[in-house]
Amino acid sequence: MNQLRQRTTYVQSIPIVALTGEIDMTSSAPVTSRLAELLDRKPPALVLDLREVRFFGSEGIRTLVQAQHQADELGVRFGVVSDSRVVLRPLEMTAVDQVLLLFTDIDDAVAALRG
Repeated sequence: MNQLRQRTTYVQSIPIVALTGEIDMTSSAPVTSRLAELLDRKPPALVLDLREVRFFGSEGIRTLVQAQHQADELGVRFGVVSDSRVVLRPLEMTAVDQVLLLFTDIDDAVAALRG
């Protein structure tokens, strides 16, 4: 049983959801519902921090695409923070990196999305 931990913190009223572990079919549902819940509150922006993710497959990609779609519908800016090949490679291979705002650190994400 792999564990995916999620922690939400706030930077300048922007929720930062940090994930640690593996995103797969067994672990993506709580993440999807957490992001949906936060987006529904219409924060100025939402940041998903994937720097501590060790496995990222099709479920992870689906989760991000879904969150981006919901963010677009609600007019919330959505950013993803990752500096790891584990996450970036699948996003590049599926061209999902073209539809997401990707950052390598939280400060950059917050500065860009706050604007």
